[in-house]
Amino acid sequence: MNVETRPRLAWSRAPWIGGLAIVGVALVARIPGYFHQLFDPDEAAIATLGMVTARGGEMYRDVLDRKPPVPAFVYAGSFLATGTRDLRPLHVIAALCLAASAVILAYGARRAGGARAGWWAAGLLIAGATAMMPKDAQAANFAHLALLPGTAAMVAARAGTRRSAIAAGVLVGVATLTRQTWLIGVAPAAFAAWWWGGRRWERAVIVVLGTVATIGAVALVVPFGPFWHWTFAGDASVVAIGESSDVALRGGIAVELFVLGNVATLWLVACRGWRRRDVDIWLWLATGLVAFSAGWRFFGHYWYQVLPPLCLLAGLGAAACSRTLRRVLVVAVAAPAIAAWVLGFTLPSAPGPTVAGLARYAAAHTSPGERVTVWGDVPEVYWLSGRAPGGAMVSSDFVTGKSAGRTDGPQRLADATPGARSTFMKSLEAHPPQLFFDTSTAGFREYRSYPVTLVPELAQFLRRRYQPVATIHGVRVYRLRSSIAP
Repeated sequence: MNVETRPRLAWSRAPWIGGLAIVGVALVARIPGYFHQLFDPDEAAIATLGMVTARGGEMYRDVLDRKPPVPAFVYAGSFLATGTRDLRPLHVIAALCLAASAVILAYGARRAGGARAGWWAAGLLIAGATAMMPKDAQAANFAHLALLPGTAAMVAARAGTRRSAIAAGVLVGVATLTRQTWLIGVAPAAFAAWWWGGRRWERAVIVVLGTVATIGAVALVVPFGPFWHWTFAGDASVVAIGESSDVALRGGIAVELFVLGNVATLWLVACRGWRRRDVDIWLWLATGLVAFSAGWRFFGHYWYQVLPPLCLLAGLGAAACSRTLRRVLVVAVAAPAIAAWVLGFTLPSAPGPTVAGLARYAAAHTSPGERVTVWGDVPEVYWLSGRAPGGAMVSSDFVTGKSAGRTDGPQRLADATPGARSTFMKSLEAHPPQLFFDTSTAGFREYRSYPVTLVPELAQFLRRRYQPVATIHGVRVYRLRSSIAP
């Protein structure tokens, strides 16, 4: 036995050692998140959902977002367990999801191409998930939490048994309840179950039924009708491919950054090339690209649905590379990941002055049980102040139709979530918030194009029930008249 083969055999005989190493690397890759709370406004939106849920509120009734419920439940569990609204424990959970995803992917690649393919697939997944802008790599939002069930579904579907088909269907359902774009994964999952299950159609049917049953089971914890409307039926304007103000620029930058961060992975996929036995993995990759492109927003964390099949193919390609080439590729994999990791420590540790000022004012001028409303897209105010959103919605984008990557203006009202305006007004009338922050007066986060006068009933509601009391960084603050002292 020569020196080169001895370590390889040791790792093959004790795969748990490699598993621990994968977990350790994933936890290290997420270290910037252990020292920084908010990376992405999505986190503040989920935190608001989780905060209201942890206090006994019901999703899709007491608090609303165009997103599935699992992340909010994860956040609520963290808040209840820690007794705080600190987001750093959620970053640890996201790190564990990444670690578990890498271990599962290593198992799938090992079964298909040997131990070397397994270690490479896991390493490439961790590196690819890290080699992004800090807000995309270190956050704990829908895409990061969906990575684990999505990866597990892909690996389970390839096992070819009836049990694995059941597991794949359930996992696709869980991934969909975490980030709805994973729903299109039911197609490659069903195909893989059929392809690897001896061309038995019952395997594909089992996957589809498992997915449907899992999504349907959400009715046990949230009202199914509102869930379906806000997550799927009313979400068409968000996932549709349509007009975008700078689609070419946004798309080009997103693709360029991904290629630079994953050049070694793409090279290994090219080395692997097309093989008939990989057809299901290519289908997973195709659906991931569709999910990334839907809506033409091109956020960096959208690549998370692309990474598992891409890294699985690359891991299989690495198994056939020469030792010298692998050494070169290790550098190409590590360099962008380390650079992005270091960049994660450079973000400011506190929110901007406008967000901080609004949150402080809300906390100082209301009691914990009272509500506030922010006209704009600043869910951080709810999370930081600990106040539930008046109008129930974490963002008024659902009422105005405003969406990232689209040209701002009154024309966006046509893209508003169906029924959002009436739901918003009914909630305001039923539970008038103590404070109303109008960020359009400051043009904060491009809200200059969305004054409250765009919604006449809202403007009338403010004139009838509220009085201006302050201006914070240009944001006009209104207070409920019945709560204003003589």
